[in-house]
Amino acid sequence: MRHQNYLFPGHPIIQDDRYFKLSQDSVVLSSFAKVRKKERLLDLGCGIGVLTLLMLLRCPGSRATGLEITEGAAELARENLALNGMEDRGEILTGDLRDFPKHLYGAYDVCISNPPYFDPNRGFSSQTDILATARNEKSGDIWDVCRTAGQALKWGGRFYVCYPPVRMADLLEALRTAKLEPKTLRLVFPDESHAPCLVMVEARKGGGAGLNILPSLIISRDGQKTDEFKRIYQLEEPTDAR
Repeated sequence: MRHQNYLFPGHPIIQDDRYFKLSQDSVVLSSFAKVRKKERLLDLGCGIGVLTLLMLLRCPGSRATGLEITEGAAELARENLALNGMEDRGEILTGDLRDFPKHLYGAYDVCISNPPYFDPNRGFSSQTDILATARNEKSGDIWDVCRTAGQALKWGGRFYVCYPPVRMADLLEALRTAKLEPKTLRLVFPDESHAPCLVMVEARKGGGAGLNILPSLIISRDGQKTDEFKRIYQLEEPTDAR
């Protein structure tokens, strides 16, 4: 079933129950990433275009390409770009990130990804093959994602990625294996009494050693969303307009 939500006021996004939807992780990652005017961004595993659109909205003057393996999700991503008047700044490619086109090696200033989190051999299952592709690593694990980011980036380019903290060691190892040096890290906590629910990392292609740990992002305090979290959304939780 298709339905409409809003990324920010005045910026709708069409979702479909068959595909992975707008998520909190993508929203907070888009606020962590930095893209400058005229830079080219690549969103690896873009799904229905949520993160691609968020970055275009947050970074006026930038250009973005989304890469998505599922044709139906890619078509919906193109529709969402058009719905927001972003056809002139964004494009969606259909393809497997594990077979990244060689003519695009070194073509991008920035890469970003909210990748699949789950090992398909460790208990995670999904009700459909399409959702499983978006949420587990059957179509590419974190080493594949980092390797492709390293191929796509210019020397000195930046890669922004989020991942479960329980798998942080895998993420950092995968980044360094791909010659992407972790430079900035930020943890996200649901509140002050629970363990972190997300880690966000900025890595630089060819960067020198040295990792800056930012103050943590706290989502809720005393049962209320924090001011910083509200600013990230620029509105209350996205409204479902079915």
